[in-house]
Amino acid sequence: METNYLTLYSDVQAKPVQWLWRPYIPIGKVTLLQGDPNCGKSTMMMNLVSELSRGGAMPDGTALGRPQRIIYQCSEDDAEDTIKPRLEKYGADCRNVAFINEHVYGDLTIDDERLRQSIESFRPRLVVIDPLQAYVENDSDIMSATKARRLMRRTAIWASMYDCAIVVIGHLGKSGNPKDLYRGLGSIDLVASARSVLHVEKDPDDEDIRIVHHVKSSAAAKGADFRFEIRSDTGFRWLEAEKNESRTIAEESVMDLPKNKHELAAVLIAKALKEGPVESTAIKSLMSDYRIGDKTMNDVKVALGIKPYRKMRKWYWALPGTAESKEVES
Repeated sequence: METNYLTLYSDVQAKPVQWLWRPYIPIGKVTLLQGDPNCGKSTMMMNLVSELSRGGAMPDGTALGRPQRIIYQCSEDDAEDTIKPRLEKYGADCRNVAFINEHVYGDLTIDDERLRQSIESFRPRLVVIDPLQAYVENDSDIMSATKARRLMRRTAIWASMYDCAIVVIGHLGKSGNPKDLYRGLGSIDLVASARSVLHVEKDPDDEDIRIVHHVKSSAAAKGADFRFEIRSDTGFRWLEAEKNESRTIAEESVMDLPKNKHELAAVLIAKALKEGPVESTAIKSLMSDYRIGDKTMNDVKVALGIKPYRKMRKWYWALPGTAESKEVES
């Protein structure tokens, strides 16, 4: 019996990219954060982890909404005397930050099934692997184009499957190639497989200041450079972060939105469906981000005249008057 493995693109429901931090860290995809040793990559990421864990804001002021869970897997620092004290210093809610204890469960690799199982059960919004070089079996795994693609492909599948952002931190190589995309340690296929690539370097005029370049972005236009400083007397601080005027619904500051739950739900749902139908699970996730319950969501659905429809075993919402909603009505 013949089996048809093909899916028609006409049966695929297009959807916008979700962002942890637009346009630098997309959700459902892999981001590479690279730089020389001791350039502040981990410190920068630990600050972002801390903000996310308590529902704070990104460096450009974008509100994160409710606190989210994070898996921060780091091999270079000790959990008890280094990582937890730093997280507490930066104001993290450590109840939302987890890791796999390699002293107990043994060494991990980036494509380890135990990591996938942990993502599935903990449901983090962000997974950080720090550094990549410590989570491959040997250097040949990232030097080989074939192996590098396989590693990144599996990681990308997990990001998409479990609706989380995965940030892989890596060291830069010693290559003299002036192009930023070719300076990463390992095969260029690592960079090619990532949807966003960030490079951290020291400011040549002030070694306490770091500059972050957005050297690759496949999901949106590349973002502007941003800066942070790490000084012995004042510690970590973001510098010159620019406001992002093209935020998505999930990123919009709650200060700009109605306080009444029904009005807020109506605004969020209407904006989410403005560009076309959206999966009902995505709408529920959006409501959850703003702590809006199912009853309020369903009340607003009725008030807006939304009639969900099923396609390819999935349920979708569409605004009245669209082609999809007219199909349902007929």
